[in-house]
Amino acid sequence: MKHSTSFSDMWNNEKHVRFFLWGKKKKQTSLRPGALSPEEVKRIVNEIGKNKKVNVQRIQYDGTLDEPIAVKIVDIRNDYFTGKVVNVERSIRQDLDEKTVYVKGGGGTIDFYYEDGDIASIEEDLDEQIIAQKNVEEIMEILEALDLNEEILISYYDHGKGGMINGVGRLLEKDTGNRTFKVELGLVNDIELDEPITVNLNLQKDTVLDLEVVI
Repeated sequence: MKHSTSFSDMWNNEKHVRFFLWGKKKKQTSLRPGALSPEEVKRIVNEIGKNKKVNVQRIQYDGTLDEPIAVKIVDIRNDYFTGKVVNVERSIRQDLDEKTVYVKGGGGTIDFYYEDGDIASIEEDLDEQIIAQKNVEEIMEILEALDLNEEILISYYDHGKGGMINGVGRLLEKDTGNRTFKVELGLVNDIELDEPITVNLNLQKDTVLDLEVVI
């Protein structure tokens, strides 16, 4: 006996196909306990803006907190932001030997997707606040008192590397009228350099936090 398909059967089959093709619901964000909402993460990132250094803390699946990671925001998209990992010591070593690829010690970029629901906090790095508190006139007084070739300790903020540079070396040149000076450093962030590097600093543009004589 030949089976005939009713209009009702055809309609039900069509609905089934339509649900199969288009009826899947978008996966909802699963926030980990203590995590910021995707909307909050997006708001914070946009308020801080690009080229700013931030500390991002994530939450593991078991609820434990990762150690905060320092990144420089290099891109902000509609569904994620990209951070370049800040590792000053790694950057210094790479500058010294461009042919060497450093796998350990962190580096590269990370994409943080808002919908992942695993970000506990995003805070702008406090270096900028520390920098704002330093009195440039104090540094000028120290610079004026220093003699050329005198051994010095210096701390300054390297905006390119996104962190503090602590160096030991000697004063090569100074121009107190223009507030500029040149130093040669043989030890940088506890890294002993094979060849000393020369750094030109301008107190009107660069951020020098400390300058003193090696005793």
